[in-house]
Amino acid sequence: MLSEEKKQQKKIEIMEKSFARYCETGLRDTGIKDLAKACGMTAPNFYSYFDNLDQLIVEATEHCMIKIENEILEQAPKTREEIAPFIEKIIVPSRDFHSKEYRFMYQVFTSPAFLEQGKKFRNRQFLRYRKYAEEMEKVLNVSWYLILEWILYFEQAIIQYALWENSTMYVLQKIGLENMAMSMLERDGKPPFEKNWREFPKE
Repeated sequence: MLSEEKKQQKKIEIMEKSFARYCETGLRDTGIKDLAKACGMTAPNFYSYFDNLDQLIVEATEHCMIKIENEILEQAPKTREEIAPFIEKIIVPSRDFHSKEYRFMYQVFTSPAFLEQGKKFRNRQFLRYRKYAEEMEKVLNVSWYLILEWILYFEQAIIQYALWENSTMYVLQKIGLENMAMSMLERDGKPPFEKNWREFPKE
């Protein structure tokens, strides 16, 4: 019998291999036998780790997208001067290496079957962004709410370019991000709707 630590490690392995398979073939064309082959295990063994395939899909998608998110944050700018290079360093590689993952995430969390889980995932993601913005406030000497605005716009630029690979859109969004960063670094004072910002949930 596996220890809890070993079981958790195995569960993560299953999630990552299943997610990779789903990203290649999509929800409709991926069955339990396909996942079992990808994971090197028999189909019944999945139910030692997940109650059903829906749970596997939701947990695997969130786990793997957080992993990608963390990879990006690890390269995030640590100084004001690093912001502009960071934009190009991240957006193009995201298209090259993570386009399938972003497409599958959208397929899962915008489908009626998983929409409620998608809303919860998005809320948890937003809270992570807020926490990061608050940490970066001290580093960049910029108010966290301005950093959060920029993060959300940056995130959309990454996803849109990864999804559609539209070069014209990329150039326009890149310019927009650079201009927004310049404005953010120069701007001082409170946001237009300070009351709304103060009331944002923190947990």
